[in-house]
Order: sequence, then C-alpha cells, then structure tokens
Amino acid sequence: MMKIQKLILLATIAITTAAFTSDATLKGKPEANEIIGLWMPSEGTSYIKIFKEKGKDKYHGKVVWLKEPNDEEGNPKKCPKGDLVLNMINLRNFIFEDDEWTDGTIYDPKSGNTYYCTIEMANKNKLEVRGSLDPFGLVGRSDTWVRMKTN
Repeated sequence: MMKIQKLILLATIAITTAAFTSDATLKGKPEANEIIGLWMPSEGTSYIKIFKEKGKDKYHGKVVWLKEPNDEEGNPKKCPKGDLVLNMINLRNFIFEDDEWTDGTIYDPKSGNTYYCTIEMANKNKLEVRGSLDPFGLVGRSDTWVRMKTN
C-alpha cells in the first residue's frame, strides 16, 4: 500500500514539475544575444533595455521606463551625479563567456554608486543580476529580473 502512495506522489511531482518548467526553462546553454530585450528588476519601478553595442561583443543596459519619472517637485528624476535617470545607461561593458555575462558594471541611480556586476540567465525570461563591491562577487546582492513582453 505504501509503495502505491509513493508512486502516486512521485508521478504527481513529475507532472507538476514538467508543467511549470516546460516553456520557461532554458534549452541547453544560453546564447550571447539571448540577453537582448526589455527587463524589469524585482522592485518593478523601472524597465531596462539590454542591447549589444554595434560592431562589438559588449552588452549594455539603458533605463527606458520609470514608474515615477518625476521627483516631488515635478522635475525629471536625477541621480546623485545630476544626470537624468530616464535614458541613462546603467549597465556597461558586459561580455559573454562561460554561459554568463561578466566584466560589466551596474550603476545604482538611487545611491550614485557603481558596482561590479555579473548576469546569469536562469531561464529565457529570468535573469539573476549580481552587483558586488569586489570583482569576485563575494560582497554584494543579487536581484531577479523578468523579461517584459514587447509587441
């Protein structure tokens, strides 16, 4: 009797897992250009458009939408350096190697700080973005970004 219950449980887990992973999983290793597109960080307050630099194998990201584009006075939001946040390049100089995008930096317009950064593709619609104080990624934090559908 216990064996039948275990088999039913295992079959249920297998079917559920297949249903949730069938479309969103990455089939094999990511390709370099799969990162290109429109992404939303976990806060949901901005969209970042990741693009490939013309004539080079470098990837960058630009803030293309803000939930609240203006400050309290109604002026366009600026970072601590005084630059406009909307249309700002905040991801710079990523290269694709060993199935991830590395050697880049991420700029935080709230704090005005630039961090080392690596990006891994969890699946075709999800990125794991890690900003860190050190180039090895030991001291920092990770964020999950989701791909936005575009028409």
